[in-house]
Amino acid sequence: MKRFQKSFFNFPFAFFFLCVLFPLCGCSLLGSSPPKTDYYTLEYDSPKVTGLNALPSIIKIDRFYASPLYNSEKISYRKSDFQTDEYIYKRWETNPAQLISYFIYRDIKQSGIFKGVFSHDTGYAATHSVSGTVDEFYEDDRGKTWEAVLSLDIVLMAENEPDINKRIIFQKKYSARKPCIKKNPQAVAEAMSKAMSELSGQIITDIHKSLSGKI
Repeated sequence: MKRFQKSFFNFPFAFFFLCVLFPLCGCSLLGSSPPKTDYYTLEYDSPKVTGLNALPSIIKIDRFYASPLYNSEKISYRKSDFQTDEYIYKRWETNPAQLISYFIYRDIKQSGIFKGVFSHDTGYAATHSVSGTVDEFYEDDRGKTWEAVLSLDIVLMAENEPDINKRIIFQKKYSARKPCIKKNPQAVAEAMSKAMSELSGQIITDIHKSLSGKI
């Protein structure tokens, strides 16, 4: 009696197999790759402050926070009112809160007008602390020229003041808009750097002015 062996690799199975396999390895077979993600940061020289005497204050830079709209590494932009959007493959190097707090720490330290400047994670004692919130950090596309928009809420506090009502020395909002020379994320990063440089200089001057009156 003649036997017939059923083929495992029949046509219906082969069709199903190819339908599953092709999407998984199609990119490799065609030689394509996912889009590259570009990362951006701020670049500027620390503001030069002149005519300010050195103070014995020791400054600690506390953690900063970002508003929910900008609490992400993705670069945010606005094309119309009441609407925000984000680039998929264009990002900041780190969260704006960390980015801003680092540059404030760097710039206050570089000013050389305080006895010491430390970040929050060093564990060193300080006479005063600086904290803040990044309220705005986005690319504004609603005008003829793109703009970088930066807004910070800064708080200066006395660390060793037992009276809570006297602990806050000042709370102040700082805002800046700078035009972008081109309509691309790199130009936004350049304009945002200019905005940060301007605000950083104002913050340093205000801290020094406030603490000068306490000595």
